[in-house]
Amino acid sequence: MATTTDFQEWLDNLDETSIEEIYCLYESIVGVTQMGGFSCSQNNGRLFIKTDQNDSTLMLASGKAVKAFLDKLDSEYGGDFGWVGGYYEFVRAMEKDD
Repeated sequence: MATTTDFQEWLDNLDETSIEEIYCLYESIVGVTQMGGFSCSQNNGRLFIKTDQNDSTLMLASGKAVKAFLDKLDSEYGGDFGWVGGYYEFVRAMEKDD
């Protein structure tokens, strides 16, 4: 499996970019854990994100890279909230069938 540091290329190759999937990606990075279809691990200060949806592993080589990637997710998938978590909660609330 190839490793890349290109955020956009990696995101473009995801099979699914629903807010639920992006939220799982975001939270797996924040918690350095597995969430949904994403798995994040740390080695020598670098984060590695893997998913079955992409043939490449995304490497975030520094804290600056992690922040830049999370900021990118917030700006591209955060809706009017500008934050993935806020938009995810909004969508979930709107989907509830009270």
